Parts: sequence; C-alpha cells; structure tokens
Amino acid sequence: MSFTVAEVSDFERRITLLLDSSRLDAAESRAARRLARDIHVNGFRRGKAPRRMVERVVGKERVRHEAIEDLLTDRLPGVWEGTGLEPAVPPAVDGIREVTDGVEVDLFVSLWPTLTIPPVYEGRMVELEAPEEVGEEAVERYVDLYRDQFAALETVERSCRAGDYIAIDLSTTHEGQPLETPSATGFLYELGVDAPMEGLTDHLLGSEAGAVVEFEAPLRVAVGDLAEGTVIGVRVVVEEVREKLLPDLDDEWVSDFTDFDSVIELREQVFKELEGERLEALRSQLRGVLLSELAEETGLDIPQAVVDASAMRMVEDLRGRLDEQGSTVEDYLEATGQDIEALFGQFRERATAQIQVGAVLDSVAEHAGIEVSHEELLDAYQAVASRTDQSAESIAEEMAGSALESGVRGDILRTRALDALMRGVVAKDGDGAVIDLRLDPPDTPEIVKAEIE
Repeated sequence: MSFTVAEVSDFERRITLLLDSSRLDAAESRAARRLARDIHVNGFRRGKAPRRMVERVVGKERVRHEAIEDLLTDRLPGVWEGTGLEPAVPPAVDGIREVTDGVEVDLFVSLWPTLTIPPVYEGRMVELEAPEEVGEEAVERYVDLYRDQFAALETVERSCRAGDYIAIDLSTTHEGQPLETPSATGFLYELGVDAPMEGLTDHLLGSEAGAVVEFEAPLRVAVGDLAEGTVIGVRVVVEEVREKLLPDLDDEWVSDFTDFDSVIELREQVFKELEGERLEALRSQLRGVLLSELAEETGLDIPQAVVDASAMRMVEDLRGRLDEQGSTVEDYLEATGQDIEALFGQFRERATAQIQVGAVLDSVAEHAGIEVSHEELLDAYQAVASRTDQSAESIAEEMAGSALESGVRGDILRTRALDALMRGVVAKDGDGAVIDLRLDPPDTPEIVKAEIE
C-alpha cells in the first residue's frame, strides 16, 4: 500500500494514497455493475448493461467516483493501522489527480485535539465570589418559609399593610366600557403580588374594609384584545383585611409538622442544608471558573471539521428533543428570533468549549496516572442494571471492548480528573482568604457532564 502523510497543523493531516491502474479498473467495473442495477439502458435487461453503456448513461466521472470510494473503504483501515491515526470525523477527499500508475487521492484528516502536558493547576489560585456565610437570620428566614406553609388568615379591623391578604371586588374599564378581564368578585389578593395592571398594591396599601379605590394604570401584560401598556380604569372595593398568622415555633409544633422533635434539631438541619447549598454553589463556581481558565490557556487549534461535527450533533439533539415535544427546529428559531446560521454559530462556540475542556481533563487524567477499575465500571452500570433484569456484571461483559464502554470509561476518567483539578487548586475570596470547599466525597460523572455541556 503506497501512501504519504503530511502535517497540515497540530491536529490535521493530508494523506496521499496511490490507487494503481489495475485495482482502479477492477473497482470501476464493479461500480458499473452495481449502477447497472439501478438504471435502464435500451436493449439490455436491468443489471446486464456493459460498463461502457453504463458510463455513457451516468458518466465516467460517476463510475470513477464510486470506484474510488470503494477502494478507500477497503484501504483506509490499513492506513489508520499503519499510521496510528484516529480520525475524529470521516476524512474528506481533498483532491484527485491522474498519474502514470493510476490516480492519487488526497484525504484531509481531522484528529481529535489532545494535550501532551496539562496546564499548570497544582497550587493555582482561583478567585471566587463567595456567597454570604450562613447566619442565624438566614436560618430564621428559611424556618419562617416553612411555617408559612401552615399559616392561618385572620380577619383584622385595621388598615392593610404589606403581607396582608384583602378580599376585594375588582372591576375595570377601557374607554368607558367595562371589561370582563381583568375583573373579579370576592377575590382574595395578597398585597405585593404582581397583578395584570401596574401599581395595584401601591394604591391599596393603607386602605380599610369598606374603602373604594379608583385609579388608572397600564396593563403589565396583554389582556384579550388590549396590548401590554394599555391604560385602563380600575375600581376596587375592599371587603375585608386578613392578616397572615404563622404558627408558634415550639417543640410541639415541630414534632407535629416536621420530621424533627425540637426547634433546635430543626434549626440545625436547616443550617446544614443552607450550608450545603452554599458549598455546592462555591464548588460549581470553582468548576466553571477553573475549567474556563484552563481551556482558554490551552490555545488548542481545533480543526473546523471537528467543531462543525460536534455542533451538528447538538443541532440533531435539539431536533430530537423538539420532536418529542411535537415541535420543530423551525418553530424554535421563530420563537427565539434566530436564524439557523446564528443557532449553529452558538453551537459551534459551545462545541469549541466542550472540546477544550475535554482535552484538559483527558490530559490531567493521563498526567495523574488515573485508571478506571472494574469496580468503578460496575458502579457505573448499576444504574442501568436497576432498570433491567440484568446484573451490572453481565452488562459489563456485554459492553467489554465496545464504544459504549469506552464512553463510560471516559466519563469516569474525566470525573476523577476534575476532582484532581479541584483538589489541586486553592480557592480564595476577593479579600484573599482561603475558602474551604470540603470536597469529600468526589463529584459524580453527572456533574462533570453538566459542566462540560
């Protein structure tokens, strides 16, 4: 097999193969016989026309093109084995030339970008916007939100204030004509909640039962034939003012309405949950900032064909999700005010970032000598096994050596690589104080997938 390999860029190669005359002639004869089955040639039964007649009908270039494709299909596996190259996308024919011994075919090959050495990350300082520490006020606000679910409304003889509920009769007009909407009788309105018209709460604050409040206000949203911003007349009769009363916070109430036995236990659990949310927000922020910084520093020259192929997969994924919802990409473009070029451009940017991040994580995994154990594979297959009649072990046997197993291994490697990255850097706040992220246990593959996407 005669071929040469030329480096075009770090991750692009041009392979030139010689297809000798005898092999090419035999391939053209096979291609002509195949094409003869799909065309009608006067005087010949379908599939029986000689090569020269097929070439007269479909053209010699068509026959040669299909013959070259057949020969490439047969010969390329040997090329990849001989060169050790693994194309990220199918190679593109970049040129065909007649030579003395046959034809030379140029193939443009795009490789998956890799990093020989990962960016420096051990001891790296990463500044984060640290959320406020969880204090007593935050705990009390959270507890009050829970108590609010069991609140009672009590009628009061006073003017209404923020947080109250008022029973109202609401009528509206436009250009002197009454409107069916927005209008309501016996409506219980919570002061502070947005209404179809602007300023309803502001006009009602301080009113008492029996009060009649009239004003004009623009609509916040379109209502019927009236567009957003249309000014309407509003008349409100306040029937009743009700105050929201939270239940007493004591051990008896906690024991009756929660999973805890005392107020102290409830507050401790609330603190634990809020602190967990704060830490996860910091960890998520660190993942995003760190991966973005490292990816940008790689300076990877990613082949356009690789980016385009990844972006196209995203388009097809979107098409599949929309199809499940009974919609189309065209509907989505119309709803978002985009065209297909703009959408594809967004996906290309996202694909570029994903490829960069993937290369960083892969290089960290290799640099750190991370390997995937059989037990880790079984753990990964356990979720699938729980939904089927198979065991994780049997799934592992079926997947052995497959592309699916390779994908699972890759997810695990990148998960552990991300964990190594986060443990290797130092997170600090804006004042330079070190932030303890308490990173045990390591993150799960699902988190890594989310960050890459």
